[in-house]
Amino acid sequence: MAGKAGRDPVSAIAEDAATGETAEIFADIRATMEIPLITSIWRTLYDVPGGLAPAWKLAKPIYETGQPAAALARVVAQADLPVPAPLVPGQLACAGVSVDDLGAIRAIVDAYNRSNGMNMVALTAVVVPPAGSTFGDPGPADAVPDAPDWPELRPLLGQEDIAPTAWQLLNQIRHLGSQGAPKDNAVLATLWRHLAHWPGLLALIQTGFAPLREDGTIMAAFGQVHALAQAEGARLAHLRPSGPTLPKEAEVMIARYVGSPMAVAHMVTLGHALAKWLVPND
Repeated sequence: MAGKAGRDPVSAIAEDAATGETAEIFADIRATMEIPLITSIWRTLYDVPGGLAPAWKLAKPIYETGQPAAALARVVAQADLPVPAPLVPGQLACAGVSVDDLGAIRAIVDAYNRSNGMNMVALTAVVVPPAGSTFGDPGPADAVPDAPDWPELRPLLGQEDIAPTAWQLLNQIRHLGSQGAPKDNAVLATLWRHLAHWPGLLALIQTGFAPLREDGTIMAAFGQVHALAQAEGARLAHLRPSGPTLPKEAEVMIARYVGSPMAVAHMVTLGHALAKWLVPND
């Protein structure tokens, strides 16, 4: 099960490179979560010896209840998302984003938002003690949103397929989730790389979100989303099966993934803010 892929999302195993048991697990994740792609946490767990299969065995029963989607909906509804100033009519078109492009972009953003967001709460449930109310028959607060009907998504580009100017923009955008001066070790989230089909959009994202990073709005939102997710994950932990036991390295990886406002919570925050921002305006 272990592989040679690195832990950075840029170098983690690609979905189409998975074979055997790994490919079967990836397919099961997509079907169970009702998502069109596998985000980085599962692709990096592949590199932990014996890590991917038990992590999914612990998470799958939680997903099968439908409650991670409901928990994510509650987090997003309560969060003060850092949405940039509204786009003006024609701004997307001037950036090279057509109406058809906008539909393709929103599908990609929605796919990452569903996957990252549900992983945020469900994998919190894998590594934290249960707390809060237990689940009975779902009521209005636990209503499970329907999954979208996914169109075929544009492919995820490798670094070699991205123009140097677009890669430079990506390296600026990755610092939206870091405090203080830009850090060389800031992770390039896969969502941003998936949007590299539209370099003009990357430029809009950088200029739109940068002021919210500078004034602290983004950081405050990261903290709020993370706190909400921790509470939701602790409640979902009541649904966690008793086994199997995770290898320590996999447990640490998941705990880091969900344990900080600067980890997956930051991409859930920015991704949902981006979805609210990218609305048709002409």
